[in-house]
Amino acid sequence: MRGFISRVALCGASMACVVATGACTADVHDNTMDVHDNNANIDDAAVEFDTDVDTVPAGQAVHVVIIAENVFPVDPAMDPPPDRVQVAGHFQFYFDTMTAEPILVTAEKEVDVMIPPAATPGAHKLICRVHKHDGTPTEATFEFDLTINATVTSGS
Repeated sequence: MRGFISRVALCGASMACVVATGACTADVHDNTMDVHDNNANIDDAAVEFDTDVDTVPAGQAVHVVIIAENVFPVDPAMDPPPDRVQVAGHFQFYFDTMTAEPILVTAEKEVDVMIPPAATPGAHKLICRVHKHDGTPTEATFEFDLTINATVTSGS
C-alpha cells in the first residue's frame, strides 16, 4: 500500500511540473534559450543602426549593424513561426527618399548596403524602415547622413 501511495504522489508531482511549465513562453533549441516577448507590438518598433562610415564613394558598400526593438526579423520570402506572426518584419533601406524603390530588403541585422553608382557627390541620406511581414510599412525609421565622394579619374 505504501508503494502505491508513493507512486501516486510521485505521479501527482510530475503532473504539477508539467502543468506549471506549460505556461512558459521560452523555447530551448541547441542550448540557446529564446524567450518570446508576447507583449511586443511591431507598431511600436524602433530601429537604428551603427556604422562608422560618414564618407563613401558612389557604388561602394556601407557596413550597417541594425539595432531593432519589437520586431522579429524574418525574410519576406519565408513564413514566420506561428507564435511570431504579429511581430514578424523586415528592413528596407532607401537612398535619400522613401518614395523610391528600396535599395535593399533584408531581415539580416548586419548588412552591407550598396550606395547607388549614379549617386552624385555631396550630402545624402541612408534610410532604414521596418516593414511588417506582409510588406506594410511601420513608423519605425532611422536616417543616417553620409557624404558621397567625388570620383577621381586619371587622364592618360
